[in-house]
Amino acid sequence: MDFHIKKLFDLSEKIAIITGGAGWLGTAMTEALAQAGAKVVIFDSNESALQDVVQKFKDNGLSVDGINCDVMQDKSLRDSIDKIASDSGRLDILVNCAVDPAPAELDEVTFEHLGKAYRNSSSYAIASQQAVKHMRKTGAGSIINIGSMYGIVTSYPEAYEGLTAPNAITYSADKAAVIHMTRYMAIFWAKDNIKVNCISPGPFPNSKKKMYDENPKFSELLDRLRKKVPIGRIGQPWELKGAVVFLASDASSYITGQNIVVDGGWTVW
Repeated sequence: MDFHIKKLFDLSEKIAIITGGAGWLGTAMTEALAQAGAKVVIFDSNESALQDVVQKFKDNGLSVDGINCDVMQDKSLRDSIDKIASDSGRLDILVNCAVDPAPAELDEVTFEHLGKAYRNSSSYAIASQQAVKHMRKTGAGSIINIGSMYGIVTSYPEAYEGLTAPNAITYSADKAAVIHMTRYMAIFWAKDNIKVNCISPGPFPNSKKKMYDENPKFSELLDRLRKKVPIGRIGQPWELKGAVVFLASDASSYITGQNIVVDGGWTVW
């Protein structure tokens, strides 16, 4: 192996799948992998957003394609992964980023809410299981699960009070599952030279969400969140690019089962 730093971070000729890659954070991570040289395929159920993102990246000379895929459905997810691996002859990187929200506040949460929420972490497990079948053929691979700071710590209710719904118990429980599932997978697949790691973003509120766009108090929410961050500001999607390329590349070849928290220091308090 060439141990030059540029080579260690180089993803040229690597085949990467990212679920939810047309979303708020997924788009930035898709761009990062493609800029590092990978051939990236986005799985997303929002066909319009998917096509817009793919076309934008292609216009910028990046190797990005998309599959309109419901990653919450077992067969759709497995078949789509198999297709990419078959068409490309290999699969090197999987980023599990897709989320189908099931918001519910603590006093109103039901079995149905929780069951829907856990379909997210379930899809991460199934996608990883299917990807590993192909990664074993080439003797290596990298799986990156997207967790959240709210899978590690609880939110501050006062940051949301009077402005919008607080962080949902369903989301926190699901992301906590993702983080620990990452450790579990890492132990069992280490022998296959497949590393499994997690990235947990901190406060990265999606300003393009309709719920925020229509909320005149959104700026006040941002002010409250900033006060909880040692760095003093909220995160921008591009600030996840370094972490995802690091974990996808040979630069992290001796790292597995870890959770990199990108939160401006929020969880340090």
